Amino acid sequence: MKTFDITEALAEPFRQTMRRPMATLVWGLIGLLPSLAGIALMFHLFGNEMFFEPDPESMEDLGAFFQFQGWSAMINLVEWLGSIVVITAVTRATFAVRRRDNAFFLRVGWDELWVLVGSLVVAIVAVIAVLILAALAIGLGVAIWQLPEVARVFGYLILGVGVLLAILLAAGRAYLILPACVWHHKLAFEEGWKLGRGNTWRLAGLVIMVAIVSIVMSLVLLVVGVILLMIVGAVLGGWTAPAMDDPEAWFENIFDQPMIWVTVGVIMLIPLAWAQGFFQLLGNAPFAHVVRELSTDADMADSASESV
Repeated sequence: MKTFDITEALAEPFRQTMRRPMATLVWGLIGLLPSLAGIALMFHLFGNEMFFEPDPESMEDLGAFFQFQGWSAMINLVEWLGSIVVITAVTRATFAVRRRDNAFFLRVGWDELWVLVGSLVVAIVAVIAVLILAALAIGLGVAIWQLPEVARVFGYLILGVGVLLAILLAAGRAYLILPACVWHHKLAFEEGWKLGRGNTWRLAGLVIMVAIVSIVMSLVLLVVGVILLMIVGAVLGGWTAPAMDDPEAWFENIFDQPMIWVTVGVIMLIPLAWAQGFFQLLGNAPFAHVVRELSTDADMADSASESV
């Protein structure tokens, strides 16, 4: 039975980031630009009213509110489609190991379609499974309630652990489906699910470790981002009032000196885009690594890393 090393899988996004710094930045920009477009649209339509007068009935132009909702839905759709392209590119780059690609492994083709359809199906099945699991847990919880107090405490503890384990074990196997779609160049639900056979516990452990690393890296990057924002804002002269002391004055200061804060935004765009790209790698590269390691067809490995 083939297996994989959790440490190696967890190190894959860091390896890819070091090998492909420009690709990481581009992947992040694809995910970040729709969000920035939404923020720009919000400021354009509402200005500082969005922060201090959020009630739509108090706005002079109620139509602007509904216009924003429509554009927001469109931006969310573009952001989701962009994430599908990036997920496929990250997976393709992981399969390629050290091979470079002039287009940063970005394509719009059949693999992206398989990942899009696969992600929808996995999401629907996950929601149904969670609802069934919740119904079972509620039924068992009602039965456990009838037990004596000590037994009831242990019963709920065992039930909670059991539900968590069920979710982790299923998630670990399900995370292989999308990279398997890219590997096999088709909808590969069966292949992806079966690929984790014999490694279910190891995959659950990988899911836990990815979550822990994501939380730690989020906190680190948050602290670094706040410090950089304060330094850049102070140097450019746009931070005349600390946000924590007087948040309203801070927001108003943005509108008083828009060019300064546009400059801050442009400077911060690069580290923010890199962080976005890194988290795309962190969420997808470990499982693409597992698919690469557990798959046996060497010819398929070569074709999976080629452009399509």
